[in-house]
Amino acid sequence: MPLKSSTTRLARTRTPAGVGRALLHSAALLAASTAVVWTLTVFSPVAAGAAAAGALALITCQIPRRDGTPLVRVPGLLPVLGEIVLFGAGVWAGWAGWPVPAALGATVLIAAAATARVPTWIRLTDGDPGRPGRTAARALAAATATMAAAAALSPWYWSPAAGAALCARPTVQQGADATWPDARALDQRDANAENSPLLDAARAFEGNAAFGTAAWSVPVGGAATGNSTSVVLTGVDGLGVYDAAEGRVKWTLDSRTTGAFGWGGDDNTEMNHGGRVHALADTLIVHLSPGEGPTGRARDALLGFDIETGERLWCVPGFTHLRVDPHTPDRVAVFDGSWSLLDTVHGRTVAALDIGPTPLAEVTPEEPVRPMLSPDHRTSEQAMLGGGRLVLTRGPAIAVYDSADGSLLFDATLPAPRPVSSEYAIEEGHAVYNVVADATAVVVEVAANEGDFGSRNVRGTELFAFGPDGEELWHRQAPGPDQERALALANYDLSGPVRADDGIFVTGDRAIRVSDGTDVWEAGTQVRMDRDRGHYLRHGFFYGHTGEDPAPAAVDTRDGSPVPVPVDADRLDQGSAAFFLSHTALPTGNVFARSTSAGSSETVMFGLPAPLE
Repeated sequence: MPLKSSTTRLARTRTPAGVGRALLHSAALLAASTAVVWTLTVFSPVAAGAAAAGALALITCQIPRRDGTPLVRVPGLLPVLGEIVLFGAGVWAGWAGWPVPAALGATVLIAAAATARVPTWIRLTDGDPGRPGRTAARALAAATATMAAAAALSPWYWSPAAGAALCARPTVQQGADATWPDARALDQRDANAENSPLLDAARAFEGNAAFGTAAWSVPVGGAATGNSTSVVLTGVDGLGVYDAAEGRVKWTLDSRTTGAFGWGGDDNTEMNHGGRVHALADTLIVHLSPGEGPTGRARDALLGFDIETGERLWCVPGFTHLRVDPHTPDRVAVFDGSWSLLDTVHGRTVAALDIGPTPLAEVTPEEPVRPMLSPDHRTSEQAMLGGGRLVLTRGPAIAVYDSADGSLLFDATLPAPRPVSSEYAIEEGHAVYNVVADATAVVVEVAANEGDFGSRNVRGTELFAFGPDGEELWHRQAPGPDQERALALANYDLSGPVRADDGIFVTGDRAIRVSDGTDVWEAGTQVRMDRDRGHYLRHGFFYGHTGEDPAPAAVDTRDGSPVPVPVDADRLDQGSAAFFLSHTALPTGNVFARSTSAGSSETVMFGLPAPLE
């Protein structure tokens, strides 16, 4: 018997059971169509538009006129096959782009509708004339309109679930490529590195406990992060994950967004944004901001990758600021109008922090005075994560939370420091500028604000320490105006948490005991905090930089004595070619990267140093 047209399925249905089946069918078509359009939008707006058009055509051919004839006459087999394909694609799209509860609900709905549709599919292909009642037709029309509206307003901006579905999907590739080649031995150089002072210095360095010895090099530069097995080098638009011991490329990532991690200057130099990529235990956290290119987005996105394989584990949208602590790898603090704690394993929100009951709510947030130099001031509260604590500050007020569950441990409002003469403008109020976040105590730096520079009176800095329950452990006032050194914890307005190690923290020119605030030693050379990364302490050494033009430096935390550095920045000058040298201390060793205005870049990895005896 020849196949009947789609009119054969148009049987007038007046019974409640028939109306129920029609509504179930309409809901399933709506769910499947929305899921397909929603998920395909991530990959290609053209594909999403084609899918929406196909779904609309499928539904249109089932809507009758008033006289019962179909709007579009097609063989009955076509809508059957169309529904089967749409239902199957809807289930796939739901699991690919939606959270588990939504995907499970859509799967159950589609499965129930498909089961109820089997008799109709048989009639359409076997021949049984009729047409659906007007109730079903109106339900289908309403479903069509709703689906079209959902596609047009595509939940691009509105819900976390939509943001996750439309989250960035960078290109991940296994192994090396032209941009991220495998490392090589120091005596194996390409044409651009035949006269490389960085490689020469690395080969000549005999090694020590702070920096180890040179292991491998790659002809690329960029910011670095890493864990106990991997080193991650970040470029302007992507990153490469290297095996820390061998220098072999594990996988690479192309953000498919222009300037995702930095920018390229007109003189061929490249600069990386700090704080966009972080290795926390086995998870690589990548923060992608809005940008141009194939995956340019309207909102920020935070992604978690398996650092060994490059598998994308999760993605959450909308967070504009990020705080991490290498010693608290299972949590990150994120900001999207307010601060929250995220689980780095699954990307789920652990706690949304409410400052309402704390003194922070009584302080009016200030507009950024120097947004270019102090991007952290764009948040209503500053946040420092460390030592199992998340510390929020606003003006002179602080609130300390447990990073495990977000519970409030204590809060306080810090008094103004005593007046100290200043060479700058008149002091205007006071605020907390830096924090030592430790499990045994939280030490805060309080200083007077100064004039139009949006900076603090460094010489008037005072330190307050609070115990686990908020009790004040000690208070240290600023030295007298005739004293050359101050108690400032960092050189910038807000540099992140200052690390504590073995009961002490380092301010740059001295080490202070966390328990009582006394000096352990004073260094002959000031070692400054690296901006964006904060202090780094490892195996009894404190790493930072010296000088106006940052030069890598390290001191022994036992006595403050300086440690020889493998690379002397003064010896890297190559005449007219400007260069930039960076150093990053990692769990597996030390990474030195150098780039020049001539367009050449190189990175040297120094292997895991031996610990102090």
